[in-house]
Amino acid sequence: MAFVSALAHGETFIGPTTATNRLLVPSNSAIIITATLGDFTNSTQVVLDGFQFMQSYFAPLESGNLYALAGPAELIFSNAVVISYYQITNSAIRTQSIGNDPIGISIASNKTVRLFGVPAVVNASFSRSGNGFVSFTLEPNRPAEFTGPGTLSLNSGVLPPSAKFISYFIAEDGFALPDQRAIAGPTGSYAITVEKSFDLSTWTPAFLQNTSDEKQAFYRLRIQH
Repeated sequence: MAFVSALAHGETFIGPTTATNRLLVPSNSAIIITATLGDFTNSTQVVLDGFQFMQSYFAPLESGNLYALAGPAELIFSNAVVISYYQITNSAIRTQSIGNDPIGISIASNKTVRLFGVPAVVNASFSRSGNGFVSFTLEPNRPAEFTGPGTLSLNSGVLPPSAKFISYFIAEDGFALPDQRAIAGPTGSYAITVEKSFDLSTWTPAFLQNTSDEKQAFYRLRIQH
C-alpha cells in the first residue's frame, strides 16, 4: 500500500457555516484540529460518509491535545467559532461514527491503535479472547491507545439524530539504530510529528508530515538560528 508524502499547512476556519463558508475534509484527506474557540453546545454537526448527525457536546480543546477528522467529511457550526487545523492528504487517520448500538474495532496482534481526543464522552470496553473485558469511558482531552490482539467496542449512549465519532490511527513502532543518533521506522501509513513545549509538560505540534512510499527512508531533526 502506497502513501504519498504531503506537508501539512496550518489553516483557520471562522464560523458559522454558510453556503459559501464550509469546513470540508476531502476524500483521502484528514484534518488535525489544534484549537477550538467559541460556543459549540448543541450547535455542531458532523457529516461523515454522507451521514449527518448532531453533536450535543463538543468539548473545547485543552492545550496540547488534538482532534482529528478523516474525509470525506464536514464540520457544520451554527454559532460563531474559530477552528485552527492542519490538513494532510493520503492520511492513515481513520474516523468512525458511533451510534447507540455498539460497534467494534478489531486490533491485530502487535498493532497499536492510538486515539485522538474525543469531543464528548464515549462508552467503551476492551476485550481479548481468553482474558475477558474491561469497561470504561473515553473522555475529552484524554487520548488513549490499545495494543492487540483485541477488540475495542464503542457506543455513543445517545439516540438519533445525535451520534458521536472517534478518530484514530494504527501506530507501527520504529527502532533506534545502535550507536547512531537516528531513528528508523517502517515505511507506509504513519505520521512524523515534531512538537514544541515551553515547560516540558504541554506540547503542541510544530511540524507534521506523512511518510512516503520509499522502501527505506531516514529522517533527522536540525535546529538552526
